[in-house]
Amino acid sequence: MSHRDDAGVREDRAVGTRRGVPTGRLHVRFAADPASVPGARRFVADGLHAWGLEDLEDDATLCISELAGNAALHGLSTFMRIELWRSGDVLRLSVEDDGDVPADVVVPRADYVHDAGTVHELETEPTTGRGLAIVGFLARAWGVERTRGGKRIWAELGGDGALPAAPPAPPAEGVTERGPDAWPLPPDWALVRLAGCPVRLSLRQDDHLDELVREFQLLAADQDNDDSLALVRQIEGLLHSPAHARFTGRRLAQEAARAGCTHVDIDMAMPRLAATWVRQLHEAVRAADRLCEDRRLLTLASTEDLRLLRAWMTEELVAQIENGDAPRTWDDWLALRG
Repeated sequence: MSHRDDAGVREDRAVGTRRGVPTGRLHVRFAADPASVPGARRFVADGLHAWGLEDLEDDATLCISELAGNAALHGLSTFMRIELWRSGDVLRLSVEDDGDVPADVVVPRADYVHDAGTVHELETEPTTGRGLAIVGFLARAWGVERTRGGKRIWAELGGDGALPAAPPAPPAEGVTERGPDAWPLPPDWALVRLAGCPVRLSLRQDDHLDELVREFQLLAADQDNDDSLALVRQIEGLLHSPAHARFTGRRLAQEAARAGCTHVDIDMAMPRLAATWVRQLHEAVRAADRLCEDRRLLTLASTEDLRLLRAWMTEELVAQIENGDAPRTWDDWLALRG
C-alpha cells in the first residue's frame, strides 16, 4: 500500500519560470512536529534564494517558524503542508493542517489594536499567542481559511504588487510520476522514496536509534568517556539536521501500521546535503553497534535485519539524491543480494 500524495517539494512551472514569468510555486509536506520547524525554515530560505528573493528571507523564515510551530504544537494534526507562492515581488506563504482545531479559533487582526483603541503591546500577549502577533507585524496581510480537511493560515510579504484572490489549485493527490517534469524541485532539494519499505522493521529501527540516543545522553554526563561522548554528539547532530525527513517517514510508517499495511512507500523531501548526513549517520550507528557488541553500552546491538534495512536506506537515499536513480524496493534489493 502506498501512502502518498504531496509529500515532496513541488514547483508549479505551468504558471511560469520556464517562460521567464516571475511566478512560481513550491510545496512540501512535513510531519506536524516541532522537530520539522528547522526544515520548514530551510525549505523557505532555499526557495527564496532560488527565486532571487533573498531580501524577504529574514521575515519569511520568521513567519514560517511561527506558523509551522503553531501547527505542530496546537493544530492536533498528523502532517502540515507548507506552500510558497510567488508573483513578482510578492510572496504568499502558508501552512495547512488537517487537525481538529477549527479555523474559527484563529482570528486574524490586521493592526493588533485593542477594542479601546490602544496599541496592542506584544509583551502583553500570552506566550502561545505571540507567534501570530509576530506574523501580523511582519506581513502586509495574513489570514486563515477553512479547508476540506482542516485549515490554512497564510501570510503575504513583499512589495506593492497584487496576488490573485486565490492561488491555483494544488496538484492532484495520488500523483505517482517522478520525472523532472512531474516533480521539478528547487536546486538544493531532492525528493526521495523508500519504495516498499517494511513497516514494522522500519519502526523497529527508528526505536533502536531512539534507544541509542537516550543511552548516549546519559553517558554524556561522564566527561571521561571520550569515545562515547564524541559519538553521541555526532549521532545527535546527524539526527537533528534532517529531522523533518525522519519524523515524516516515521509518521507515514505509523499510519501504514495502523492501516494494517506490511509495506509502504515513504516519500521525503530533503536538502541534497542530506546525502552526506545519511552516510555519516550510517557509519556512526555502525560504530555504536561495535560498542554494543563490546558490552560498553546497555543497548543491544542492531540485529542483522536492522543492519540490512539501514544499508538499504542509506544506499537508496544517496543514490537518488546524488545520481537521480530510480527507487529500488526493499524486496528487490534483498533479492539482488542473494
